[in-house]
Amino acid sequence: MKEKVLIPTRGVIALDIINSLNSMGMETLLMHSPEDSLSLPVKLADRSFKFYSSRLEDSYLDGEAILEKAREVRANYIHPGYGFLAENPEFAKLCSDNGIRFIGPESRVLAAVEDKIKLRETAAALGLPVLKFSELIRSPLDFEACGGDSDYPIIIKPLKGSGGRGIRVADYRHDAQEQVANLLKREENLRNGIFFEQFRPYAHHIEIPFFRDVKDNILFLPEIESSIQRRFQKLFQESPSPNIDMRLRACLYDRCQTLLKQINYVGLGYVEFIVENNECLFSEINPTFQINTLISEVHLTSNFLKKQVVISRGELLHDVHGVKIIKPKHHVLLVSLMAEDPYNNFLPSTGQISHFFHYSTIRNVFKTTLYTGARVTPMYDPFIGKILAYAVERPNAINDMRIFMDNIIIRGIRTNLVFLKHLLENEELRKGGTIIDFLHLKFDFSKLKNTEEEAIIAAALLAADFHIDNRKKDYKTKLEKMKQPGLLKRLFSPY
Repeated sequence: MKEKVLIPTRGVIALDIINSLNSMGMETLLMHSPEDSLSLPVKLADRSFKFYSSRLEDSYLDGEAILEKAREVRANYIHPGYGFLAENPEFAKLCSDNGIRFIGPESRVLAAVEDKIKLRETAAALGLPVLKFSELIRSPLDFEACGGDSDYPIIIKPLKGSGGRGIRVADYRHDAQEQVANLLKREENLRNGIFFEQFRPYAHHIEIPFFRDVKDNILFLPEIESSIQRRFQKLFQESPSPNIDMRLRACLYDRCQTLLKQINYVGLGYVEFIVENNECLFSEINPTFQINTLISEVHLTSNFLKKQVVISRGELLHDVHGVKIIKPKHHVLLVSLMAEDPYNNFLPSTGQISHFFHYSTIRNVFKTTLYTGARVTPMYDPFIGKILAYAVERPNAINDMRIFMDNIIIRGIRTNLVFLKHLLENEELRKGGTIIDFLHLKFDFSKLKNTEEEAIIAAALLAADFHIDNRKKDYKTKLEKMKQPGLLKRLFSPY
């Protein structure tokens, strides 16, 4: 009899879970909101069950309804994906109390990494350099007590949670006071508290992916640099980092091992560091399956999600005794495709996909839930896919990624695809100058806007000329005369 896995999540991660677990011979049972009724995961799961509402609180965040359904269908496992309830220690404990395996770290581990201040205190007590942080803030008065002599800019964060949500940067004291007041208006932040740390715009955001089993065997994967972000959402990630040498790399692995053993972490996770001027500062641990897991799968040539399930069963890592560090054979790039309009302040774009096409090669991967006829709604995060390319050398990987993007056609909504193309053409990025505040310090958004304006002007001139002549002409010659030889391609596949 097949083991049953209940999957209360959506989007690309839901597809990854369904495909991976089906290949392991498990039965996949998807829980989805009414808004996602026509989504690709619903079509591909063995069975699907609909929440009664699309509100997050009544669907993907409704732990009680999820457990009730798990008991009803006699599920052996619950895989929460990432986000939603994936990092919730209370939900993980409820699963365990009901005899259902939670695919992810157990409740005590999630609780240990959830409180970012306590985790940094634990790391500091072990002798690990940590990113300087404030005391817990639950009111504006708390901020006044601990933020008066801060070195600005600072970054203000919720104590709990991940994914870049609710994070603010303040350049000076008055700005920080406003940001703190706004963040504390949210009930969750008022209950759990917030804190701040020094913002280092020229540093690098480095993540160390790992697996650790119950016998203290650890599998480390090559580091991932996730410095280039927008609104603290990771846009461009690469591995290995072009900014880490062998000495720093060895130091990072050593510090990870020390911390993971101290908190007895079992499962899949990512240890995050801020690296600047050969200084490696511990930041936090992300305990869930990630968008960038696809990068590590290329290095390992193995399915990460399957390993996550194996460890959740209490089994040992295969062929790992002690500490094993995978050395990269390729340079891997990953970008996040978003349903956003780059010409309108990246506002979310919604609608029905009228045409969708892409052409992949053996070294390119495009994972998405899009298909012709699919709808992108305003209800959820605008993330709609991840695009990967890899090659032996970094410049070749960048070029392959850029060419691959020209083979993606999405009509019906706007996406950030044209923005990503400009990003890959940036000279600083090509030289490896990827820093945390890259988009503010090293990216020229005016070029992005000018390209669109030139295309609009050329299109208007072309339309006017057609109207006056009222007959067909040599389109290519006309466009070349207007110095817009690539306009037809841009007009008919602009995203």
